Amino acid sequence: MLAMLVIATGQVGVSIYLPSLPLISADLGVSKSDLQSIVTLFLVGFGLSQLFYGPLSDAIGRRPVFLMGQAVYISGTLLCICFTDNLIALESGRLLQGLGAGSASVLGRSILRDSYDGSQLTKALSYLAITASIMPIISPVFGGWIAFHIHWEAVFTFVLIYLLATFAVGWYILPETLPYAKSSFKLSNVLKKYVELIQNPQVISSASYNWLSYLAAVVSLSLMPYLMQQQLGMTAADYGVVMIIPSAGLMMGSILLNTLNRRFGTYQLIGLSIAMFFFAGLWLLFAPFTVFNLVWSFTWIAVAQGVSFPLSIACYSSHIRKMRAQYLR
Repeated sequence: MLAMLVIATGQVGVSIYLPSLPLISADLGVSKSDLQSIVTLFLVGFGLSQLFYGPLSDAIGRRPVFLMGQAVYISGTLLCICFTDNLIALESGRLLQGLGAGSASVLGRSILRDSYDGSQLTKALSYLAITASIMPIISPVFGGWIAFHIHWEAVFTFVLIYLLATFAVGWYILPETLPYAKSSFKLSNVLKKYVELIQNPQVISSASYNWLSYLAAVVSLSLMPYLMQQQLGMTAADYGVVMIIPSAGLMMGSILLNTLNRRFGTYQLIGLSIAMFFFAGLWLLFAPFTVFNLVWSFTWIAVAQGVSFPLSIACYSSHIRKMRAQYLR
């Protein structure tokens, strides 16, 4: 249960604010291109911090890293709440939020791997996957409703309350789950290992499937609130409800992958996901500019991401295991 709460904090940080972007842009008097930085900076912090939370949790333990990450996340949220009228403060707060949220993505899975094995681990990870699939669906609904009926600033307050509750639960319930002796943490060693990975073309090619699909999703998520609300006249609440459909595409892609995985190989399925991306892009280019066509295209992008993401991780993990086996010889 705690792992599900933890993993959800990272998902909430990405999607709950999206319906509010046009409202924030109007209140602060900034362009949509300037405001999109609050999405980008969160994702930059979220991605980069994960590179270090894993090795750090091996060195000092899961519990301290979880509490530290949540504290950083809460600090960033407080900064956003206290300075909602300042774009630079919002950008700084969002970067801090991302840096803190990275711990949730890493430790949610690590805690389960420490605590379970075999069929129990598989079952626990499936619950985690369900949480990761559902949160992008319901977060925009909550965010849009709060922004429309109260104010967009209240969305940050809602996130703060959720983070404080998660921090309190973790403080009182989360034990130290690290199953082996703590290792030393040296930044130079961590960077050296990542340099070795970057120099491996097989690892980079496997990871690139995920990068490209995530890039397409980020660009779409950043533009959709403006297109839907400013040009097509939807409210923030309506936008949050409509986005249930494409957000569910991640789950649909995962189901499709599980169905086709028995009959087709990994690279055939990756080719299928790439074809889906091209189909979505062509539909956006040539179809009329309507709510249906935007939702239809973005749904295909989400389905393609739901297919490509697990495949990318599987290919990447396979290459890592091969590198480790060669290293141990």
